[in-house]
Amino acid sequence: MRKRKGFTLLEICIGMLLLGGVLVIYLQSMQSSKKKNEYYSEHFIASIMAAKVVEACFQEADINLYGIEALGLVDKDGQGLTFSTPVTDGQTVFFKAPEITLEQHPHLYSMFSKDFMLDINSEKDAKQYFTLNTAFAWKAATGAGKFNFYCNFPGSVLRKEPHSTFAFPEAKLEKKLVERFFEEKNKNLGTIISSPGAREVALSTGRIYFSTSSLLADKPFTEAFATAEKLAAEPHAPTSVKYYQATELYFGIARDILDLMLFLKPEVERLSKDLDKIDSMNLRTKTRLQVFIQRSGLALDKLRQVFLISVNEAASRYRAQMQSSTSLKSQRLMIEKCLSMHRLMIVTADFSDGVFVSDNAYNIIRSEYSLLLATLARYFADKDQSIVRLAAQEKRFADDNMIKDRYFVCDLVYQLFSEIAALKAKLPDPDPGVPDPDLSVIGQPSGNGTAAGAITWAQDQMNGGSGKGLNVNIGKRICDDPKAWNDWNLAFVSTAYNGSKGELLVGSAIDSYSAWESKGKVKTTGRPPAGAIMYTAASAGNPYGHIFIATGKSDESGDPIVITTGSSGSFDGVREMTLSQVVSWASGKYLGYVSPE
Repeated sequence: MRKRKGFTLLEICIGMLLLGGVLVIYLQSMQSSKKKNEYYSEHFIASIMAAKVVEACFQEADINLYGIEALGLVDKDGQGLTFSTPVTDGQTVFFKAPEITLEQHPHLYSMFSKDFMLDINSEKDAKQYFTLNTAFAWKAATGAGKFNFYCNFPGSVLRKEPHSTFAFPEAKLEKKLVERFFEEKNKNLGTIISSPGAREVALSTGRIYFSTSSLLADKPFTEAFATAEKLAAEPHAPTSVKYYQATELYFGIARDILDLMLFLKPEVERLSKDLDKIDSMNLRTKTRLQVFIQRSGLALDKLRQVFLISVNEAASRYRAQMQSSTSLKSQRLMIEKCLSMHRLMIVTADFSDGVFVSDNAYNIIRSEYSLLLATLARYFADKDQSIVRLAAQEKRFADDNMIKDRYFVCDLVYQLFSEIAALKAKLPDPDPGVPDPDLSVIGQPSGNGTAAGAITWAQDQMNGGSGKGLNVNIGKRICDDPKAWNDWNLAFVSTAYNGSKGELLVGSAIDSYSAWESKGKVKTTGRPPAGAIMYTAASAGNPYGHIFIATGKSDESGDPIVITTGSSGSFDGVREMTLSQVVSWASGKYLGYVSPE
């Protein structure tokens, strides 16, 4: 029998059927794999696009505290919005650089224009953060798909308690205050000041005075300001190391001052609100505390001036550095710092008196800010849209006077400067002609021959004082008889000067005036300085004239405040009143004053 060498028809048919089945399975598998690959590819592209959106949000929030609002993802009140848009042809801010267009990206355009939608939901939580759900949804031939990307972005800077390394240690405050303010040893504050409210005023004064003195006397601080001023006067290029050094010195000085002043803000508020509570103190304690309240106000005013100078210098120098920089990263950093300084200038413009040469500082500060924003919008139009949006947003804030409402540090600074201004208005106008009280004469029978001693001794005879000044003509003191100085005005002024002025050792006030006037000592113009001896003329009802002492202070209308004795039929004792009131009461015209020192 011959051996077969081929397949039978049946075998071939069976083989073809098996091969066909395998091919069908293979093709089906290939088709399924293709769909899966297409789906995974779309999912991968969606994840990349979502990441691009999130990166853009981070870029925006990095330079703009209200970047999420500038992007249109929340409203002006910070409330969340639903954001849904196609991504082609610049229909969303996230895909404008570069745009996805048919001409430039035909494949991506075909896919995104038909299948993809960008959806963003924003939600604000209690901690001032925004939660963004960035989603790409698509409906392709492979089926519907969706990719979600959740991320948190800050909605504002979290408030924190201010602190300062220059704050005076609380544990040492009372002892220092007792020894320095009231010149006492081994006493607690309660034994010196009985009123709780007055004690709090004294403690607030101590915190302000010792803390500000610490900063103003700090060697690194004073040297830093001197170095910054020296470098600023030299012609350094904005790209130079020394220019950068001066800028950072000004910034550091402003930061240190702001930290301290914000730390002291509650003390300034208390001092301004409760200043009248010190009226319950005895004269010695009150006058001592008044001295340091005045010095605290002067120190705060000095810090205000240095702060505004430093902020203004830092703002202009950051602006110059930004314009000279060629790195976008460096420019963004300079912009952030520059805007921070300009915002502070905007909110403190009303308190810039005595700092800038121009009388119209407010308008100059605002116009400089507007010019900066316009420059940013123009320069970065084709470089960084987040800066363009920031500039537009800042312009709206400035035009609507919303800077201090939108930035809590600016709001704090505005409140702080308002409180300092309110306190300054309540304090006597700082005048070199008003000396510190001379406490050595309190409780003494007479003054010590100086203007400061005369004023302090005269005040000690008023209500709240010891009243121990002795009228040697009748041998009485106010502490024994409230009428002790009635009608003895010349003797009162002579005793205040310890009988050291011959022109006061005469028969009447008008005789004293004539003695000074014959020597050409009488002045009739200008505000009488502290301790000046003042006169009104004799009249039909008062043939002797009247004499009294200037405090060196004036009321709101500029009327000098004086210390005068009373008389029968008017008032008993010694009191302060204005010159106009004395002229009206004494029925004699004002003649002028003499400065015995």
